[in-house]
Amino acid sequence: MKNAARKKLQHFGLGAAAAAALLTATGCGYVSPQATADEYAPSDGIQAELGDVSVRNLMILAEDENSEGRVIGTVINDSAEPATLTIDADGATAEVEVPANDQVMLEKAEPVTIDQAGAMPGLMVETELEADGQSSTQSVPVLDHTYPRYASLMPGGAPSTPANPSNTPKAESEEGGH
Repeated sequence: MKNAARKKLQHFGLGAAAAAALLTATGCGYVSPQATADEYAPSDGIQAELGDVSVRNLMILAEDENSEGRVIGTVINDSAEPATLTIDADGATAEVEVPANDQVMLEKAEPVTIDQAGAMPGLMVETELEADGQSSTQSVPVLDHTYPRYASLMPGGAPSTPANPSNTPKAESEEGGH
């Protein structure tokens, strides 16, 4: 009996070794995609390339879809000529003038606004960007003052009420009953 059990164990061991070798050999040709090679916007806004004009971290700040929206982000002009970025967010338009070989940080410049945001905060608005003879349609995020870093940039200034209900103190209830 000991001999038979030993042979079964050896058979099982050889089978397991063969299976491991087979699995290892078949995985040699697979190359995992390199995640760091994928371009993405590492922030709340979007990015776009329009010839010599680059757009970084572009978003719209607004209270609701029908209220005025402020466009923030950075527009970079790598051309030797001045450039104009045209923004059309669902029919509401704005322009940003960028000097040659320079950039405009919209958070620090004169506010660029559109008549209405076109989408509720937390959603995206289809926006056509045009510069340097090229255009691109992007889904641009609309955000509100829920994020403290954007509160002071809101059109009309920071609201006096908190945006996040968890920041609002609970109402005092009366004793005795529910």
